[in-house]
Amino acid sequence: MKYRPITIAKIESGIVIDHIPAGKALLISQVLGLNALARKTGNIIAIGIHFDSKSLEKKDIIKVENLSLTRNMLNVVALIAPMATISRIEEGSVTEKHKVEVPDNVGDVVICPDRFCITNHEQVPCKFFVVDKSPLTLKCHYCETEFFGPLIRYKEKS
Repeated sequence: MKYRPITIAKIESGIVIDHIPAGKALLISQVLGLNALARKTGNIIAIGIHFDSKSLEKKDIIKVENLSLTRNMLNVVALIAPMATISRIEEGSVTEKHKVEVPDNVGDVVICPDRFCITNHEQVPCKFFVVDKSPLTLKCHYCETEFFGPLIRYKEKS
């Protein structure tokens, strides 16, 4: 197969989330509510899927114009893509770059898989402890159910 250099246009100000495992960028976008953010602000959001990568073989990338990530947003990225890097862009140049870190606690972004958990029946914000970071294993603060892998479902913002 022939090498194809593909790029996503530069942004003047905002953030770049890079080194996302292939196929995870859309999930990050949905959980962070980037589509709604773009509609509200008119800012550009570019999502690249399945790019060649030296470290991951294939990767996704997200560029968001005029955005700073909150701690909660960084935690979401870290949970879904623990190898991701975040770059802050100002005046077209990278001013800061760092890897995300999986937090010790997770807020109201994950759904408890235990159908009897209080969080699935009442207006109680979910809380989880990170039991293991690889593979990501969570424990519900309320019902103490431990779960990992495909049982981790994220709340999506519309």
